[in-house]
Amino acid sequence: MKAKKKPIEKISAKDLGVDLTPRLETVKVTEPPKRVGGAKVGNVDELVAKMKAAGVA
Repeated sequence: MKAKKKPIEKISAKDLGVDLTPRLETVKVTEPPKRVGGAKVGNVDELVAKMKAAGVA
């Protein structure tokens, strides 16, 4: 149980020679575009027609 008795050494970033200044810059913050709600289809034919109209199939 020597691990419990051993003191924990605190090391700062300055001791390690690490630079902690932020390098990122916020250029622009905008809201995402509004999402369009989904629609239920009654059968497969309607689904295929909607997919063709949307350019998916």
